[in-house]
Amino acid sequence: MADAVFLSDCKVWNGGYALEGSINNVSLTIGNSELADNRMGDVQEAKYPGLLSPQFSAKGFYSASVAASGEPDAVLFPRLHSDVTSWPVTVCPPQAPGAAAGADGNLAYTMWGAEFSYEISASHGELLPYTFKKLPRSGGTITRDTILLPRATVSATTTGTGRDLGAITASQRLVATLHVFAINGGSWVLTLESDDNSGFTTPTTRATFTAVTSAPNRQQQTANGAITDNWWRFVLTKTGGTSINASATLGFCPIP
Repeated sequence: MADAVFLSDCKVWNGGYALEGSINNVSLTIGNSELADNRMGDVQEAKYPGLLSPQFSAKGFYSASVAASGEPDAVLFPRLHSDVTSWPVTVCPPQAPGAAAGADGNLAYTMWGAEFSYEISASHGELLPYTFKKLPRSGGTITRDTILLPRATVSATTTGTGRDLGAITASQRLVATLHVFAINGGSWVLTLESDDNSGFTTPTTRATFTAVTSAPNRQQQTANGAITDNWWRFVLTKTGGTSINASATLGFCPIP
């Protein structure tokens, strides 16, 4: 059995903002609602699993600088106050399986939802912490992903590493998520490709994202199976401009 994971690092991408510089606690809860199963004849209290009920929360230290700097208050408060649209939050733990959180090929978990609370509270003389919580909205998803484009700044069309993630059945769908942290001009289009071989000699485009020209930004694309190809990769295509700082993940989940 592998060694236990010591949580000394964890990447958290909330839309186009990286929050790991401020956080010291992360929680992603994935469970089913508990429904009473009180059928006649039972001699004990029983439960039946209801709808999936995921929740994400993070805690860290308050900072109120401008949003462009990625400070938490400038990012979280405006969205809670006036923007109820869904954003993806991607949690990248360390040792998943590689040591570095958010590394190419590592696992991540993505939940698409809206922010529901933002709390600032401390006693006099203490460091000022914050806590915020996200819950899914209608149509929200949660996936166990593979990082196929790790967060990086690139200045040219970039093809990610192809990985054998397996085929998907007719009862599954793929969920591809893009986080854009910064753009220095130009237009950038992300596409997801699959093939039946590691050389991608006959790639098929499975999803095409809308061109992004500004940051912070985020997008998610889905496609239903069945898809018999088992190799997957992202291609980030540049048109003009200088550079982009972005990441992209791919996960599979059951079709609701």
